[in-house]
Amino acid sequence: MEFDKETYQLNDNFELTIRIVPIEAEKTIKIYKNLNNIEVSFLSKGEQLGFHQELKKTFVEGPSLTGDDSQYIDEFTITKEKPFEKKLFGTISESENEIIFEIPDLKIKDKIDKSYLFENPNILVKGNCRTVYGIEGKPFKTNELKIIFK
Repeated sequence: MEFDKETYQLNDNFELTIRIVPIEAEKTIKIYKNLNNIEVSFLSKGEQLGFHQELKKTFVEGPSLTGDDSQYIDEFTITKEKPFEKKLFGTISESENEIIFEIPDLKIKDKIDKSYLFENPNILVKGNCRTVYGIEGKPFKTNELKIIFK
């Protein structure tokens, strides 16, 4: 995961690039068309309890009974020189007591209580990509962002 900046203010937009690179040789991966197997979570350093995203709206648990799952899944062949990349756009907004991070393409709306950010305005962005037909996943490198607010 890579962001376009390291420091953001309230009401900023952000660009997040998801990049999946094989460890060794060429590899074929499957990604849900709705990106349902990619998870991202925004956490203050004071509340690192794990993912707290909204539940996704569509979930395909196993191979299609008809044998054709192409309506749900895209297949990509990746190499170190040509990884899978997807740019996602999000917003940072606020309510009276919370900072809100939204990424519409992933159906994510994470909230962090402002009180956690008064002492330390840095947040952690964690994520992983699960396999299409299972629960096993590989984590993305954790990012740290600074949120400036009054």
